[in-house]
This record gives sequence, C-alpha cells and structure tokens, in this order.
Amino acid sequence: MIAAVSLGCAQNRIDTEEILGLLGRRGYLITDNPLQADAVIVNTCAFIEEAQQESIETILSLAGELRNRAGLIIVAGCLAQRFGAQLLQKMPEINGVIGVHSYGQIESLLEKCFTGKREQILLAPPARYRGLGPRLLTTAPHSAYVKIAEGCSNRCRYCLIPSLRGPLRSRPPEEITAEIRDLIAGGAREINLIAQDTTAYGLDRGGTGGLAVLLRRILQDIDAHFWLRILYAHPARITGELIELIAREKRVCKYLDLPLQHINSALLRRMGRHYTRSGVIGLLQRLRRIPRMVLRTTYLAGFPGESRAQFRELYSFMQEQPIERVGVFAYSRQPGTAAFRYPGQVPSRVVQKRRRDLLLLQQGLSLSFNRSLKGEMFSVLVESRVADRPGLYRGRTSFQAPGVDGITYFRSPVPRAPGSLVPVRITAVSPYDLYGVHLN
Repeated sequence: MIAAVSLGCAQNRIDTEEILGLLGRRGYLITDNPLQADAVIVNTCAFIEEAQQESIETILSLAGELRNRAGLIIVAGCLAQRFGAQLLQKMPEINGVIGVHSYGQIESLLEKCFTGKREQILLAPPARYRGLGPRLLTTAPHSAYVKIAEGCSNRCRYCLIPSLRGPLRSRPPEEITAEIRDLIAGGAREINLIAQDTTAYGLDRGGTGGLAVLLRRILQDIDAHFWLRILYAHPARITGELIELIAREKRVCKYLDLPLQHINSALLRRMGRHYTRSGVIGLLQRLRRIPRMVLRTTYLAGFPGESRAQFRELYSFMQEQPIERVGVFAYSRQPGTAAFRYPGQVPSRVVQKRRRDLLLLQQGLSLSFNRSLKGEMFSVLVESRVADRPGLYRGRTSFQAPGVDGITYFRSPVPRAPGSLVPVRITAVSPYDLYGVHLN
C-alpha cells in the first residue's frame, strides 16, 4: 500500500498524482494515510532555502511517526534531484531517492527498497516532454491543474529550476486537450494551466504553437463551459495576440499571473529578466484595457546588489501601479545559481525587513481593491461548506486562483454542492478574502 505527501508547487502535485496513477495501474493499493502505508513517497521542493528546510522537517517528522512500523520513506522531487546520494548518506531515515526525471522507474525503485536495499535513481532530463499517463487526482474534482510544459530555459540568475528540471520541453497539444476533456467529463469546472513559464510554450517545438495557439485549440476542441486560467506567465512574452484572446474569450479568466520580480531596469538585467521598467508599464497599460482584469505578481526582495534607492523605486512603483494580488519572496542564496557568487549580497535582516515592508504596503493595496468590489455580483465556484457554520460556504471567483488568492465566503439559504457556480453579491471584505450572500 502506497501513500504520498506532496510539498511545494502545483507542478509537484501533478507529478505526485501521475506517480500514484502509474502505481495504481501496476496493482499497488493507494491510501491517503501514511500510517497505513508500506511506503510513503515524499515529493519535495528545493526552490528556496525555506522549502528545502520544510522538506527535511517533513521527512524527519514522518520518520518519527513511522518509527514503530516497517514503512519505507522514498524521497522524490527537487530535493532528491539536487542532493541525490547525499540524502541517503546523511539521513538514515530514508530508504530510497528518486529524481524528477526518473519517475517512470518508481516501481523498480520500490521493488529494490522492499528487499531492504537503499537505492537511488537520478536520470538526466529526457529530450522531449514525457508524462506517466493518467493521474490519480488528490484534489476536489471541480478544480484541476494541467501541466503544459516541463523545465525552463530562461536561466534567471537566482533560480535553480533549469538545473533541477532541465530545459523547456513543451507537451504535445493533443495530450493537453485530451486531459482537459477527461477532467471536465469528471466534473472539473476550472482548469489552471501551469508550467515553469507558460508563455514559453512551443518555443522548443520550432515556434509553431505558442500559448495563444494552444488556448485557441483548447477552446475550439472542447465544447463545455469552464474557467481556463493562465498561471506563471513571463512578462517578456505576453503578446498582443494573447492579450486579445484573454479579452475576447469568455471562458478565459480575466486574470493573469505574471511574476515581475522587480521594476528597476538595471536590477532586472542583473537578474537575467529580459524586460525593463518602461516595458512593464506599457504591458500593464495594455492589460488594464481589459474590463475587470485582475493581475497577480511576485516580487523578489534583497537580490544581490539591490540598493536602498532601487528598493524605494520598487516600493513607489507598487503605490503608483497597484496590482491586486502580490506575493513577495526574500532572496534565497542558492549554490548552483549565478547570483550565488554575485558581490553585494544583502544582509538577511535587511532582506527580511524589505520583504515585510512590501507585504505591509500590499496589504493596504489589496484591501483597497477588495473594497471596490463591495456591492458587485460575481459568479463563485463553490468549494465546500464551512464546518459548524450552517448556511456558510467557501468558494472562489474567477479572479481568485486556488491556494494563493484568498477565499469568497458566502451565505446561502439552500444547500450548494461543491463544484457548482452560484451568483454572490459582495457585502464585506478583508485584505485577502471576500464575504457575500448568494442571490436566488
């Protein structure tokens, strides 16, 4: 019997679901309770130092829970890909290690580990996108992520992803549409397209099928009503064709996640981000022409060489060009990245203060945006009833991406099933969540 714990991003969750689907087809029983499992696969994250620490703590905590059982601990994912044999050497709690390019051999690894061997499989990235087949969904069926590419060729100088996940490998469009069709047949009302960089889709396939072309194919081939959301879009690759499609197509969410990282042109160049302050402002102006458009971004505080003046420029930009949803990362110095050796490393206490200052500023900006929604009516995708609160439900609007953008809580005099779409009028707000009532 196999259990899995997935850490980190949505891409990791998809990998976990593909592994479980493969093992299920091979005859393994799957459980969501690690204490009942003969082997637990921990799919780890290594993107930043905090994620690495969370992965290690999860492994150790799980080992403590399994101390009186014979269950195996198999470490998968980015931490496994990065540290490989070091994990087996330094953590006796681990029975096996498998990297992100090796999941097709997970059954072979398990068989060896069940005999008492401590094994590792760490293959190089394949030349083309290669999935494992149908996934075993671990989330509610009404909302699903769909991976359209693997790897990244951007080489941003703070990022480990290319060294862990390999270069960009776009998924064949027929596989993507087939998976979306199956998910919708299974009850999905929301499809979130993901990759390390969704806007790079097709560049490795001769440039014959970019993201806009893929979106049009999905919408043409699938005759159903659903939300189609674009995540992780690189600002340098937002084309006029893509903007026009978002504006025109009703099923494409008026929402775009485009990580800006910073606004100072010199610092962006130092980061390896191929756009400038003026380019970002022009892009935002074009996107703001779309009615009810909501944007999400992330900023990076404390990149090596970030001066006080450059930080103030970012702070002022956030005030002048407010974006509705913002996450802020503290720069994490990672061996193996170009920025690791950069001079001008910003002290950790300064990095953390800058991050806090940006988050505090954004809290007020988010509250201001949410207040502008009071009295408005939106379609809300119902997720669940709030326990012990009769008549109170939680859901999300089309401009609230799962896991990152807050929740819409609403009251309804009649029962509402998860996955249904209901009209809700917003009556109150907080910096991150909305509150309303269902309109009959």
